[in-house]
Amino acid sequence: MAPNVVLIVCDTMRKDVLGLYGGEARTPSLRLLAKDAMVYDNAIAPSPWTYPSHVSLFTGLYPSEHGVHETAKVKLLGLTRYHRVLKAKRLAERFSENGYSTDGISTNVMVSPFTAFDIGFQSFVSLDSTPKAKEKWASEVFSEARKLGSSPGAIAAALLKHGKFSELYRYTKAWMKIRQLEKVSDYPLDKGAHMINDIFANSKWGRHFFKFINFVEMHEPYIGYKPKETWDDFTGIRQIRKSKAKYLKRQYVLEAEYLDARLGEIVNTLKRRGVYDDTMLIITSDHGQAFDEHGYMYHNTYLYDEIIRIPMVIKYPNSKKFPKKSGYQSLVNISNLIKSVMEGGNDGALTKETAFSEAYGDVTILPGGYKDRRAYVENKYEKIRKAVYKDKFKLTVNGTDGTIEEFLENGKSIDPKYRRDIVKKLLRELAEFKGKESFKMPEV
Repeated sequence: MAPNVVLIVCDTMRKDVLGLYGGEARTPSLRLLAKDAMVYDNAIAPSPWTYPSHVSLFTGLYPSEHGVHETAKVKLLGLTRYHRVLKAKRLAERFSENGYSTDGISTNVMVSPFTAFDIGFQSFVSLDSTPKAKEKWASEVFSEARKLGSSPGAIAAALLKHGKFSELYRYTKAWMKIRQLEKVSDYPLDKGAHMINDIFANSKWGRHFFKFINFVEMHEPYIGYKPKETWDDFTGIRQIRKSKAKYLKRQYVLEAEYLDARLGEIVNTLKRRGVYDDTMLIITSDHGQAFDEHGYMYHNTYLYDEIIRIPMVIKYPNSKKFPKKSGYQSLVNISNLIKSVMEGGNDGALTKETAFSEAYGDVTILPGGYKDRRAYVENKYEKIRKAVYKDKFKLTVNGTDGTIEEFLENGKSIDPKYRRDIVKKLLRELAEFKGKESFKMPEV
């Protein structure tokens, strides 16, 4: 009998912090699941941010193939018009064609009906657990205020400067209300995970089902997160303090531990429903998160390992296990993996000799007060990058400047001139992968 499938994306979860992979975050739920599952060590995200990475997950195509990615002119939600007309068949559509019920649940606006990720799903629940969302009037006030500055002080100063006292009163009232809601709730530790688990446990379960979940707990903001610090660092005004980056990473680790417990609840629901054995359960991520390891915070245009090396744990039907294979796993291979398993095959479709990741520039929208930093941001971040993994090596090329940005052997940086033969081989892999796309290759 063809298995049920539950696909879970732990948005922004990097591999190396998890206890399951030797990291500091305690992950007892994942460790317990691992007894019944395959734990893959070399999973690579095809993009360093949510939108193109999820399109790759659902279509089996790299960003350069599906085209739903950032450019110098198209950012964030501007991608939705390209996503809606994409002709590639999505994973949910394939399940629907095979008589499966298809349901999606997400707390990420970037993965929602608003961004066309509901295509193929019979139902798709989009949640927003932020305190602002619970007070619609406050959300509207904050949306307007963000155009004036990135911190409460800057916004208040701008309103005062222009004599907008009524707007200042509305903003102050909204800010105090949100602060009260944050204090009495679990936010930002819980960004909707409890709601997701409630919906998952009480949802309708068809004879054959495909369920997709996006948890956003690992994504910023975290306890102690300050937008102004982030924007000052990103725009080159003031580098974030090492101690603050370390503190925020600790909060990130706590989020991983919190989310691990929620994942355990998902597993328990499957067991309680009596469908655990017949279900293929996939737990992975769309990208990771940087905490100043390379002078950069969070995720966006760079392809460092902390941003694109992700966890991947898969429990196959009846907890079947397969011999470990050398190579790399990519989200673009998930679709073919599921097809193979549903037809009674093994996990050979998942692991390949090479894996790639791509970035096409900056995706941020600067808030008020930073418009004069636009030239700096464009000069620093508007770069096209591609990374290739093969054997024990990784090569990252800046295709805008035609330079090698990173060359790793077993995760450690080495000088390309010492392994020129390997570099040339990896460059040939990149040249073949990129196709006709405009991308300046470096000379070696």
